[in-house]
Amino acid sequence: MQADDSWKYNVSFFTLQALFTSANRRDDLIAVSIWTIMLLYALIANMLILAGIARSATMRSATSYWFIISIAICDILMTIISLVHLVPATAFHEEYVQFKSVRNIIMIFFYDLFWYTGVVQLGLMAGNRFVSIVYPMEYKHIFSRTRSLYLILFGYFLGFLVSLPTLFDCCHTLWDSNYYITVYEKPGTLYKYVDMAVNSISLCMMIIFYAVIIYKVRESGRAMAKYQLTIRTRQQNALENGVSLTSQMNDCGRTSSVRPPRSQVSKKEMRLFIQFFVVSLVFLLTWTTWQWLPYMSESKWAYFVMTSLFFINNSVNPTVYIIFNTQLRRELHYLICRHHVISTAQNKRKQTLFGRGIAAETKNETDFQNNTRDDATKSLVDQAGSVSSQSHDEHVRHQLLIKNMDYTDKDTKISAV
Repeated sequence: MQADDSWKYNVSFFTLQALFTSANRRDDLIAVSIWTIMLLYALIANMLILAGIARSATMRSATSYWFIISIAICDILMTIISLVHLVPATAFHEEYVQFKSVRNIIMIFFYDLFWYTGVVQLGLMAGNRFVSIVYPMEYKHIFSRTRSLYLILFGYFLGFLVSLPTLFDCCHTLWDSNYYITVYEKPGTLYKYVDMAVNSISLCMMIIFYAVIIYKVRESGRAMAKYQLTIRTRQQNALENGVSLTSQMNDCGRTSSVRPPRSQVSKKEMRLFIQFFVVSLVFLLTWTTWQWLPYMSESKWAYFVMTSLFFINNSVNPTVYIIFNTQLRRELHYLICRHHVISTAQNKRKQTLFGRGIAAETKNETDFQNNTRDDATKSLVDQAGSVSSQSHDEHVRHQLLIKNMDYTDKDTKISAV
């Protein structure tokens, strides 16, 4: 009886284990499928961003786009690491990589390197927009080509220094394929405060810079609205009083100090500001979720959401640039639909040339008809002139003949007398 009970217990255990394994496989399939789609989109979109910027000489020469290029490179490298390490590890678990293996440590080290580099680049982008909008006259000096290049290289160097401790036993960061998240091998490590400090400093820079930019844009808009209201009021007063607008404006220029507001924010700078601001908001969402979500739930699906936000962060950057950047979108349209664009341009050119040919032919026919009509009119005039000249000659002849006859009659009368 005991043997039969133990057999039943073993069957139940293996049945539960098979069901549990089947459920885990299903969960892994869902996670891997979603992540693969997200990562492939992020990879293609970031590569398109690099190709679009490389095609335009204007964007290549602008230092603001250098930071976009740098972040796109970081996103591409993080996406490749995720595709070749995180996704297969989630699909095959220990069969693909051991939890504490050297490969797991090295791959997460490189992922952290490009993550921290991207975080530093976001802070530098916020500073770039701050100087461009608040201090536009000093922008070319502060963010010259040389200094911008040094700042970008400094971002990579700082990212390397921050991620370097993960190679040591005290600070290992590993990918846990069972919970879909990266974890510290030693939960009590002090390295997590370094991670928090770097992200917090960059986040504070973005908040301060963008808050000042928003205040500056708001004040600039108010100043322009006040100036326009003053001008409209004076124009109305000039019309009511019957005073010429020019004389009144000259008097106002001598007696008051109403002038157009200085340092207006250009539309191009505002578009770049909006792009960087949205990208920074996505980073804020990703980092804050990473901080508070583990304290609310220990479910692997909560960790799945956290990791998915990192992958979304890789794909949001190029999406924002494509949506808001008209020049970049135009370059990508030409790159992707090149044959269509060329054929459309050629068809328009042919239609233009064909229209010009028809117009020229019509003009030639009209000119020919006009010339023919002019020639006919001229010949008629010539004929009328010749006829009139002939009649005039005949009239003169007739008068001479009459005069001769008069003279003959007179001579006859004289001879008879």
